Amino acid sequence: MIRNPVRSPIRAILWDIDGTLMDSEPWHQQITVEVCRGYGHELSDEDCRSMHGVAFREIYAALHARRPFPIDLHAWADEINAQYVASVHQVRPREGAFALVEAFAARGLAQACVSNGGRMIVDANMRAMSIPHFRFSIAREDVANGKPHPEPYLLAAKMLGLPPEACAVIEDSPTGARSAKAAGMLTIAWPQHPAVVFDTVDHLVEDPAALDWDALCG
Repeated sequence: MIRNPVRSPIRAILWDIDGTLMDSEPWHQQITVEVCRGYGHELSDEDCRSMHGVAFREIYAALHARRPFPIDLHAWADEINAQYVASVHQVRPREGAFALVEAFAARGLAQACVSNGGRMIVDANMRAMSIPHFRFSIAREDVANGKPHPEPYLLAAKMLGLPPEACAVIEDSPTGARSAKAAGMLTIAWPQHPAVVFDTVDHLVEDPAALDWDALCG
């Protein structure tokens, strides 16, 4: 774990959604496995692990290269998305996440959601969460380059009118953490599974609430 010796006070929190705010990864995985099975793709546990935090187009391309799908990317993604949206009311928040959103709001920190998911999924999650403290959400369609490229997080900082170093990011996947680090932001990895391996992050935590936010926010 490497910490930058000098940082600007944190003025905004940028949240990943799937697996970070919402305990939605099992739903995404189950639906993706079932849809792929219908087109002749049996996904292994390793396949599922490799998809964590990865955008649909990259998943589709890898599977299509292995065995061509009889449908195109958009039809495949729409089928998966439609099934998720239909079940999103059953998806629960990640334990402790919403309380932390409230705590950050009480500190006066700006908050926004930055996802690698498509707009249909992001909007469904935002409706399901129904939290007033998020200024906006960024979906995969909003940028030319998704995570792990820094563009999604840099766009969020620009929309907030803040320099990247004034933003902290909370992520559950290595893909998202790479994006945040590349953007020059304080990167907090909050994995759901202890076996997940991250590149360099600023904090690898079991609970982001345990960090010294008084010091981080200066």
